[in-house]
Amino acid sequence: MSLIEADKKTLALAAVQKAETIVIASHVDPDGDAVGSSLAWALILKKLGKQVVVYNQDAVPYSYEFLPGAELFVDRLPETCDLLCLLDCSEFERAGKALAEWQGCGQSLCIDHHLTADLAADINIVYSQACATGELIYELALCLEPDFKFDVAVNIYTAILTDTGSFRYSNATPSSFVIAGDLVARGVEPWSVAQQVYESQPLGRIKLIGRVLDTLQISTSGKAAAVWVTEKIFAETGTNSEYSDGLVNYPRSIAGVEVAFMAREIGPGEYKLSFRSRGTVNVAALAAEFGGGGHHNAAGCRLQGRLPELIEQVFTIIDKSLSDSVGK
Repeated sequence: MSLIEADKKTLALAAVQKAETIVIASHVDPDGDAVGSSLAWALILKKLGKQVVVYNQDAVPYSYEFLPGAELFVDRLPETCDLLCLLDCSEFERAGKALAEWQGCGQSLCIDHHLTADLAADINIVYSQACATGELIYELALCLEPDFKFDVAVNIYTAILTDTGSFRYSNATPSSFVIAGDLVARGVEPWSVAQQVYESQPLGRIKLIGRVLDTLQISTSGKAAAVWVTEKIFAETGTNSEYSDGLVNYPRSIAGVEVAFMAREIGPGEYKLSFRSRGTVNVAALAAEFGGGGHHNAAGCRLQGRLPELIEQVFTIIDKSLSDSVGK
């Protein structure tokens, strides 16, 4: 059931054992996998007696504040560390400008499951076959602390649960369920986690859903759909970007839609696009055309311009891709 090659695992574990001070960092706007993997890894390393800093330029989203160790997240980097662990992304820039420019780490280790051409770390544990970065953390945790308890288990479970869409997405593999079963045996209560992650939404989130669904647009073919959210909508609903996580799944759920995306305003004339596919279109390739990346069914990129033109531009590319796939 092992994904990690023996030589890479040996290198990674040796680096961890050698280091006394370790910084764990993940991508900006951390999702459940980034948060859960970071905290699980931090708790394992702390049990080994390591001095650990869990860094992210953004705060832990409200839906993951219940996780053991959530208070470990900080938004300031130390001056130095022996080892930097970059989780759920393989490019330092994805963790923000401060980390990208930081010169304080002695060695770097990347643990990730995203397809990428840029492996910037000294040691790279990157396997796209993993359903989540949490799956790789699980494998490494078994090597370092085989009898890890609930605090680690619930973080890994949350990482896998959220990145597989509650085990509904195509990246949910037999291994995902085997690992989940072991984590439940270690004390994780699936309903309790689901309630915290999905059933404890602030009122502002519900208001935001209504406003975002009002922006729904469908492409000419009827097989692509888009929604968008602006800073003005966030302000009017008393929310921010973390409340928009998962909203792209609403347009994808429309019967007949093969690809959906959400455009989120991140600056004047600048938008972050999150793509979701039912499988026919490789949205990682689509995002790569715009300098982004991700998985076959989930990817993202950033674009500049006027929103109506951007949406039509992306619709045109998606419809053409779908038309070409039918013609093959």
